[in-house]
Amino acid sequence: MPAKARATATKPQALEREDILNAHAISTLSAGAVSAMSAVGAAVIKKNKAALGKNPDWFWHMFAKCEAKAARLAEQAAGDPKAWGDATFIETYANQLPKLLTAALDAREKALKEK
Repeated sequence: MPAKARATATKPQALEREDILNAHAISTLSAGAVSAMSAVGAAVIKKNKAALGKNPDWFWHMFAKCEAKAARLAEQAAGDPKAWGDATFIETYANQLPKLLTAALDAREKALKEK
């Protein structure tokens, strides 16, 4: 690993990036929640294959950001005292990920049209 990349990977702020799910957060999820996240992610990717084909680098970057944000929102919802744990997490994640990615795709299309 190059020295610059290694230094960045060990800095605390690199672990707090909004476009990645940290390993500790993933390890606290149940296997069912991780499986559901995978299924939802695959469905969202399949639905947006055209966008993936147009600009794969941008798409994967934005997908990662949306995935991390959806997981954070789902974690907050699941932490509510009236929540049903993993069921609430999965439901919130499944609702948020498609909305976030659709909003990102719409914003990109709008920005490209304005140029």
